[in-house]
Amino acid sequence: MAVVTGINWFHVLQVQFFERPNMAQAAQENIYQDSPFGFHPALVNMPSCTNNGYCDAQNIGVTWNRPSLYALWYSIQPDINLTDYQWAQYDNLYGKIPVGINILANIATQMKTDWGYELAGSYMPVDTDKYVAFVKAAVERYDGDGVSDMPGLVNPIKYWQVGNEPNDILKKDFSSLQSITYTAVKEACPDCTVLIGGVPGMPPSDNYLKYFNSQYKPILDALQSGYVDVMDIHWYGNATGDYKGVKDVYNYIRSVLNTDGFPDMPIWITEMGSYSGQPVNYSFQTERQQALDYLKRFVYPLSFGVKKVFPAFGLSEGFKYNNGYFDCTGLIYDGVGYGDPGSGVKKLAYYTYKLMTEKLEGSDWNNVQTIQESDHVYIYKFTKDNKPIYVAWWDYFDEPAYQYGDVKTTKLNADFTGDVMVTRAVPDANGGVELNENDYPNFFPTETHSVVNGQVTINLGEIPVFIEWPDSIAPVAPLMLKVNP
Repeated sequence: MAVVTGINWFHVLQVQFFERPNMAQAAQENIYQDSPFGFHPALVNMPSCTNNGYCDAQNIGVTWNRPSLYALWYSIQPDINLTDYQWAQYDNLYGKIPVGINILANIATQMKTDWGYELAGSYMPVDTDKYVAFVKAAVERYDGDGVSDMPGLVNPIKYWQVGNEPNDILKKDFSSLQSITYTAVKEACPDCTVLIGGVPGMPPSDNYLKYFNSQYKPILDALQSGYVDVMDIHWYGNATGDYKGVKDVYNYIRSVLNTDGFPDMPIWITEMGSYSGQPVNYSFQTERQQALDYLKRFVYPLSFGVKKVFPAFGLSEGFKYNNGYFDCTGLIYDGVGYGDPGSGVKKLAYYTYKLMTEKLEGSDWNNVQTIQESDHVYIYKFTKDNKPIYVAWWDYFDEPAYQYGDVKTTKLNADFTGDVMVTRAVPDANGGVELNENDYPNFFPTETHSVVNGQVTINLGEIPVFIEWPDSIAPVAPLMLKVNP
């Protein structure tokens, strides 16, 4: 595999700050905890790949990891009558996650298979006291407070999520499981944050919310203002506009949270997805479509209040290896299936994610402004280092008369003078061909535009762009706005 030479400023700062004490370390911790850029999971673990681990996650600026292996009671305490907890596989999992990547760990009794640790038809444990003791032991082992910690722990876990995608029809009492787990986590680690299992579903939003109302809302109603620190919603779909449906979902669930006594609760998206290729029962999508859609799936939710976004399933491809949807959402090929160019080959979305984090990391996440959402044009303003950076795109697929090669001309009112740099957010390359990482970021077409009478004129094609006012402008390639779909 190619040697990575592109420098991500965030990771340079990570090394510098963590070698310094007190204020510098605290400042850096705030940066990476506030960061919205996650993955579920961020670990690359392919048998045929020689570059496994977290180096790719660090390279592209991932700051949150939701591991796919959950802390399960039945697995850690295989004999419920003995307090002989089996930590080895979890010590190995959590212990390898590098500092600078926050860990969101899921904890539960058991998953879909019935191991006899839950009451029949219920999420509740067969022995509440023993389950609570297990939760406290797990949280205490990984919280980094110096008491009963895992030997050699360097990256404590401060974020726990109860289960995953609960419902209130097939099994009852998830609200009770949430409350006893929350209480146990807080008793072991008062400064830990506890999420509730995410809302499942697929677009369209009206179907999603029907499911929410019938199977998930009763859980929130029962909790009534307690036992949850962060709400989680999951959102998938295609690359031709499904990303927009999450705003209706967010607004409705926000209204339910307000009614149920959670008016200020943050909302995260710990599972979202877009794919390339042609999974079973889905239409074909190119790598380019996946890449541009992932950018929108970050920027759009951040604009109306979502705090974190985690693509799923996996930084690398592979889930059930049946060419299903989740086998195709990763950013690195796994070498499996028709048309796969080989294990370890990066998709275009890999580099789009990296460029996105380098452009936007360190922004004021509480001050993302919507500039335009009309005429199928979307423009958002971020503020980083007291300078504006805009992300703009045109949803060309919503234009009834669109033909290949069309562009949409838009004018942006500039709050600065001089020239701006416009960078296309997807590499100028065909999918399925491994890019030379030594060329990063030169394969992102870039050009300068002048501010004229307080405005910048941009011709938007199919690919989103970053518009910024850098200290110095050094174009690396001509900007080509007419791109093959």
